[in-house]
Amino acid sequence: MSSEEKYFSDFSQTWPKGVFAKPVMGERGNHDLPSGTEGGEKMDLDLHYEHKQHTFDRFCKTTIKHEAYNAFRQIRNQKNRFVSLSELSEDASEQLAVYDFYPWEYTAFPVDGDVILIKDDRLAEALTALPQEFRDILLMYWFLQMADREIGEKLSLPRRTVNNRRQRAYELLKKLMGGDEDA
Repeated sequence: MSSEEKYFSDFSQTWPKGVFAKPVMGERGNHDLPSGTEGGEKMDLDLHYEHKQHTFDRFCKTTIKHEAYNAFRQIRNQKNRFVSLSELSEDASEQLAVYDFYPWEYTAFPVDGDVILIKDDRLAEALTALPQEFRDILLMYWFLQMADREIGEKLSLPRRTVNNRRQRAYELLKKLMGGDEDA
């Protein structure tokens, strides 16, 4: 018996039974086997079961340790890439913004295959009060950002006529909204 085994057996006898476990040998490490045997045939079943338990426990602990390491590494990487919303510039936060469009909040104006949604109720009422020919020219000019020449091509009107109607529509719109006519 080696000095370690003797120390373990002497020390474990002074303590109550079950406080210390017996040292577990692997199947090939069992010293009680006769020479020429492959190992494990005459191993004590309790030791074999205990060995299997310890092996499984070690596997579980190793797996949990590595998973915890992966989780902490992922958290560290996310912290390095994390930017607080308060630290974002106004342009960057605007790009992240999402706006909901509800049909009852807007007044729709169909113009040349497009639909223009107006949220401001005063402007929508004033545009509704305008004659159709003025309203279409204003909507194409201001909201679809079309030039007088393009509007004239769409409506089959000369550019000068489109310009005159747009100016008259703008003056009428200001009047309907309560603004100064000459301003």
